[in-house]
Amino acid sequence: MILDPTGVNYVMNTLQAASYLGVPSDLIETMVEKGSIPFTKVGDRTVFSKAALDYWIYAKSMESLREDLPSLGFQGRRGK
Repeated sequence: MILDPTGVNYVMNTLQAASYLGVPSDLIETMVEKGSIPFTKVGDRTVFSKAALDYWIYAKSMESLREDLPSLGFQGRRGK
């Protein structure tokens, strides 16, 4: 079986997840301890779903966007 790191069902270990996110692996380990990143335990191994990480990044970026829009002058739609 060939593992495709671009595939939606790809599963990564801590080092791969850190590389994918562009952060140090110790940051990933800290985030796992705090439960602030999506992960799954398989036995004593911690694994990360690419799809879950992609969704998590998307959700975090949308939170940031909602916080930043008012400071950029966007107030949203006004009701009629």
